[in-house]
Amino acid sequence: MEQIRRWGKAFRSWSRSWTRRLSGQLVMSHVLVAVVVLSFALAAAQITFRGYLARTQMARLSGQAGAIQRLVMRPFFSGAVSQNTAAYLIQVLQGAFSDRVYVYDQLGNVILQAHYGNVPSVVPNSAAQVQVMRYGQNYRSIANGVGIVGVPVWLGPGNIAGGLFLESPLSMSNPAVSSLSRLLLLDLLAATVLVGVLAYVISGRLLGPLQQLRHVVAGSGRTADGQNRRAPEDQGPAEVQALAHEFNRLEDRIEGQMDQLRREAEARDALMAHVAHDLRTPLTSIRGFLEAVRERVAVGPAHDRAVEVAWEETLRLQRLVDRLLKATRIRSEGGALALVSTRDWVSKTLERAAPLVEQHHLELHWEVRQEGSVRGNEDYLIEALLNVVDNAIKWSPPGSVIEVGNEVRETRVVVWVQDHGPGIAEELLPRVFERFVTGDSSRQYSSGLGLSIVDEVARQHRGEVIIHSKPGGGTIVELWLPLAEPS
Repeated sequence: MEQIRRWGKAFRSWSRSWTRRLSGQLVMSHVLVAVVVLSFALAAAQITFRGYLARTQMARLSGQAGAIQRLVMRPFFSGAVSQNTAAYLIQVLQGAFSDRVYVYDQLGNVILQAHYGNVPSVVPNSAAQVQVMRYGQNYRSIANGVGIVGVPVWLGPGNIAGGLFLESPLSMSNPAVSSLSRLLLLDLLAATVLVGVLAYVISGRLLGPLQQLRHVVAGSGRTADGQNRRAPEDQGPAEVQALAHEFNRLEDRIEGQMDQLRREAEARDALMAHVAHDLRTPLTSIRGFLEAVRERVAVGPAHDRAVEVAWEETLRLQRLVDRLLKATRIRSEGGALALVSTRDWVSKTLERAAPLVEQHHLELHWEVRQEGSVRGNEDYLIEALLNVVDNAIKWSPPGSVIEVGNEVRETRVVVWVQDHGPGIAEELLPRVFERFVTGDSSRQYSSGLGLSIVDEVARQHRGEVIIHSKPGGGTIVELWLPLAEPS
């Protein structure tokens, strides 16, 4: 008994687990649909077959009643056949059928009765007798499981001598109906089992790709050879294939974002080390000169020089902090928009860059091909273009020319800056818009935020930044922004 209980408990646990699975629910739903449909078919078949047997039996009774009426009742009522002979002839005509025969005279009295076996007696009601013996109409009815057929006995036109009623129990069709029901029930069970097996096989084929996708998700990451795990996109129905395709796309996006986050983390660590170095150097200088001033070691011209150097180093620290804050503010805020002329935008930017151009012994050429206007934040636009010019200044050799131009191309304004520096390495070009990415970490004062700010401002203004560069061939940075017509 204990073993049986353990088996029962294990079976209940397995059944609960199986019914929670999608394959189990698919099989159960298919089996349920099959049982419901076949049950309706079984009930409809039984009703139809019972009706068919009842109609057949009533038709037989009607035919038998007509034969008895012609061959026996007319001679009997005309006096040509005695009662015993009529009863005998009726029994002969009945043959092996289990029918009961009633013969009524004109007054409604039973004058002859014959039957085989245990046939229940259902006396025709007065309405049936009136219909047959008064109005001369045939009568058919089913009462209490017994079929009743009545016909008038005519001796001549308008002369009804009596009535003939035949009764037969419809229960004689029950064995056939029972046999059909058992056969249909067996077919129902066989069909249910077959549907269950087919549903299990089909659900297995349908859910196979989902199982593989689940295994891929559970073991997501890289394979032994360093490749990303991929869900099969060529197995299962179209919906499953589409799901696998979307999962692979999601996996690629996540992987790309993770790579970008790792690169940004590495660049951020490098930037923090660089910023810490840049902060420590001027702070050390400022502290040293201030200590000299405080201790009155630096007097006269040395005192003035110490104050001047401390001031310059303080400004350098302020520029670095301002650049970090500005990058954060531009990324988080859109700013107010207004109509900005490209001439004003480029002119104000070049005015701010002029001292730095002169300091690096460079030349600046500005070419205006066609005027236009954009709708945007002038401060952010100037900051973006100033970053582009600032990069060109940093990477241009002394004595070279930086070319700036603006024009209108169809529905967009284009502002470009071209330098003749060393260009951008091919492997670095796809990452130049990432934050904290610098072309040469050995160069001072490079935070890796310049082009990131430019790209952010361009996207905020529904534009884009395009860079053409090759090692040794210089760099062209183009800002494409939507053209806005003056109102």
